[in-house]
Amino acid sequence: MREGVTPADPERAAALDVVHLLREVALRYDLAVGEFAGTTGLHRTDVRALVRLLDAERAGAEATPSWLAQQLGMTSQATTAVIHRLEAAGHVQRLRSRTDARSTHLQVSDTAVALGWQFFGPLLDRLITATQTLDPSRQAVVKDYLTAVSDALA
Repeated sequence: MREGVTPADPERAAALDVVHLLREVALRYDLAVGEFAGTTGLHRTDVRALVRLLDAERAGAEATPSWLAQQLGMTSQATTAVIHRLEAAGHVQRLRSRTDARSTHLQVSDTAVALGWQFFGPLLDRLITATQTLDPSRQAVVKDYLTAVSDALA
C-alpha cells in the first residue's frame, strides 16, 4: 500500500473510512443534481442557487441577490446572470423586501418547488426512510457529525 493512503493510527484510519463514505454520498448527490439540471435545462449553478434560496426560505430569512452571491461564492455580475436565467425560466421571482422598500428579495416559484419535488421527492423519501432506521439518539449523533463536517468545510 502506498504511504500516506491509509494512516498508521487505527482510529485515524477508521475516521478516514467515514470521510470516504461522506465523499461518496457527496459525489452521488452531485450526480443527482447534474441529472436534474440536465433534464430541466438548468445549469448546476442554477440548481445550487435554488437550493440555497429554499434553505433561506425554510430558515425564515430574506434572500437578497447579494446574499445569494455570497452563498454561491460568485461575483454580483455572475449571480445576476443566474437570477436572470431562473427568472426567465419562471423558477424565481424578485419581490420587494418586507424590511427595506429599496431592496428586493428572491423567492422560488411554486412551479419550481413542484418540479424539484417531482425529481428529488423519491430520493428524499429514500433518505428519510434510511434516517428513520436510526433511533433518535443515533440521529442526533449523525446530525452533530454532519454539522461539524459542514463547519469544517466552511
